[in-house]
Amino acid sequence: MRPEPEKIDGVLIIRRKLTRGKRQTAYINEQVVSLNFLKELTKGMIDLIGQYENQFLFNQQNHLLLLDSFAGLESVRAEYLKDYHTYINLKKEIEELQQAIAHQDEEVELLRFQVDEIEKADLKINEEDELNAEKNLLLTSERRSSLASRIVDLLYESEGSVYEKLTLVKKAFDEISSLDPHLRRMDETTESILSNIDDIYREMSSYLSSIEFSPERLDYVMERLDTFERLKKKYGSTLKEINQFLEVVRRRLNLIENRDSQFEELKAKIEKIKKRVDQRAEGLSELRRRNAVDLKKRLLKVLKQLGMEKASFEVRFEKKELDETGQDDVEFYISTNPGEKLKPLRRIASGGEISRITLGLKTLFSEIDRIPTVVFDEIDIGVGGRVADAVGELMSRVSRHHQIICITHLPQITAFADHHILVTKEIKGNETFTRVKKLDQKMRHQEIARMLAGKRITKKTVEHAREMLEKGKRR
Repeated sequence: MRPEPEKIDGVLIIRRKLTRGKRQTAYINEQVVSLNFLKELTKGMIDLIGQYENQFLFNQQNHLLLLDSFAGLESVRAEYLKDYHTYINLKKEIEELQQAIAHQDEEVELLRFQVDEIEKADLKINEEDELNAEKNLLLTSERRSSLASRIVDLLYESEGSVYEKLTLVKKAFDEISSLDPHLRRMDETTESILSNIDDIYREMSSYLSSIEFSPERLDYVMERLDTFERLKKKYGSTLKEINQFLEVVRRRLNLIENRDSQFEELKAKIEKIKKRVDQRAEGLSELRRRNAVDLKKRLLKVLKQLGMEKASFEVRFEKKELDETGQDDVEFYISTNPGEKLKPLRRIASGGEISRITLGLKTLFSEIDRIPTVVFDEIDIGVGGRVADAVGELMSRVSRHHQIICITHLPQITAFADHHILVTKEIKGNETFTRVKKLDQKMRHQEIARMLAGKRITKKTVEHAREMLEKGKRR
């Protein structure tokens, strides 16, 4: 997977480079990306009207969510979803219980063996470390005894031992320090050394007496360590993991051994919750159907304003198996001409119709649809006069919740825009250039006047353009 491009000050800058005869290149924050990645990243950012894969409203999978949001059914749907999840979890639990019953004899035998093996081992915390330490002591007992004996002998017990010679040194210091008091400190140090040697001798003598080698004890320690290794290989790499495994096995064994009562209890719970889920699904479906009628009336009213007086619209329902959304599959159907059969919204072919229907839906769903930017193209085909005014007003309403980019040749629509960008073509020699220019207020007056009157622009036309812009500001 390609990592998402790093944002610059919280902004994504997207651009494409088109060169004749060469491959197109896409950039996000000056980082080259594939067209597929660009498409996937921007799918939820922009509605390009006429390209169905990018349109939230024309995607049938979103129609149920749109209807529920239009009807304000979020809380009702949440209550249904809570019960549905409870139902699904109970079904999963009873299915696991049924599987346990099907393999009960073989599995119970294995589970009991595992519990018995771990419990009999009776492994203790820190025991393994203590056993390893004891093993090392047992294996080195002979060498430790030899070394301790030598230390005791050299310190005290042999002829000419350290203690014996240091005693002679002490006597000499006693005599010389009586002759020269400056040496008393060294005499005291010698006495301290003698005392320390005596302490070391006593401790080492005791240590030597405690050293013993027991083959039986070594066998026990090695066997115990083997038990640790065997269980670690089978049930977990640490004592904690072995104990966790034991708890899982105990619960599983308990589940199987108490399967009959648990099965009946789960069955009763499932029947009860299934009845409640069905009731909630029916209630949710009824509310949806009731609000679908209201959606139809309101959309047809808006479409009439947009010059589509003969349009028909309905929300079609199909019953499905219960899932997280209920029992309904929903799709929007529309007909734009008299006598024409209703067909799925996604199959509308005319670019102008697509744009106007989208505008109508956006007007109703503007606070629900989550795609922030909408690009309208060909919305003004076959539109003029009063309808053009209505298109402009509705687009202005939708722009309160979305950024609207509209490609239009109608001054009535242009007048409602917050910003006006003029796109022109210019031919120089054998080359064609496209120029894009943002117009200021004065330029807008002139351009809208040109759109109204063509090349012959009069003061009256400019005044009319100014009035249209003032009307657009007051929306």
